[in-house]
Amino acid sequence: MVNICNPVFPARQAAEYVGISYWTLLDLARQGKIPHFRGGNRLLFRQATLDEWMTQEEEASIRKTS
Repeated sequence: MVNICNPVFPARQAAEYVGISYWTLLDLARQGKIPHFRGGNRLLFRQATLDEWMTQEEEASIRKTS
C-alpha cells in the first residue's frame, strides 16, 4: 500500500527535492548527516524527514550568522 501523504523518494528524486546534487546527497547519507534508510540496496528518503532536516539545517545556518 502506497502512502501518498508521506512519499518516499529514491536518492535521485530526493536530491532534486532538496536541491543538491545526487553525489552530495549520497555523501551526506554515507556520513550519517541526512536521514535515510535502505530498501534492499537502494537508499530511500521520506519527504517529511527531508523537510525536517532542511528546517534544522536552515535554523543552524541562521544561528551561525547571528
